[in-house]
Amino acid sequence: LEIVHRGDVRPDRLKGSWAGAFGPTQFMPTAFKRYAVDFDGDGRRDVVDSIPDVIASTANNLRMDGWIAGQTWGYEVVVPQGFNYLWADRSRQLSLQEWQRLGVQRVGGKVFPRPTDRAYLLVPAGARGPAFLMLNNFRVIMRYNPAEAYALAIGHLADRLRGEGPLGQPWPRDERVLSLGERYEMQQRLALHGFDVGEPDGRFGAKTRAAIREFQLRTGLIPDGFASTQVLDRLRAQ
Repeated sequence: LEIVHRGDVRPDRLKGSWAGAFGPTQFMPTAFKRYAVDFDGDGRRDVVDSIPDVIASTANNLRMDGWIAGQTWGYEVVVPQGFNYLWADRSRQLSLQEWQRLGVQRVGGKVFPRPTDRAYLLVPAGARGPAFLMLNNFRVIMRYNPAEAYALAIGHLADRLRGEGPLGQPWPRDERVLSLGERYEMQQRLALHGFDVGEPDGRFGAKTRAAIREFQLRTGLIPDGFASTQVLDRLRAQ
């Protein structure tokens, strides 16, 4: 009602999702009040029909959430044979040059332009899929939308728009995402085996990922923390 009363967006154009997000970049009303700007100078912060306002407001959102100008979101990397995947954890942030000393290299042998930047290693499909070193700006995108797949897609799309090529490593096409019911079951079975996953809810946070790693270590699997069908099958067989 405040947005309509101020005249920023016409009532017939203020249509949102079930959660209330609206416009091409899906502003929540509270985020709109905090970040929206009138970039085209017409006196309205129209994040629905004014492309200048949409782009500038989204950029302002990222800037105020900590975006570092001149820094990218992350790099696709290759990890060495026999790599200790316990390092692939959001809590383990190292400088890019420290990752290099662990044998982690950019795809294609490219150099890291800012080797002192700090990053964590992400393996979104486990040890069988591509790997990425994620910088501060990736975490900023995650504040905008806390889904890794979304943030990774946005970062990669930005690279492609700048003329960079596709990802250099294949995704494991035979691996599927667990359903909500299977994720809930995995948490329950981990808890039955004595692992602390918190209250099972089908959502995987730090406790569940740590529990998966510990179970993988205990059963001789690569401890990448990835909730694979292999891990679920192994839990069912215990």
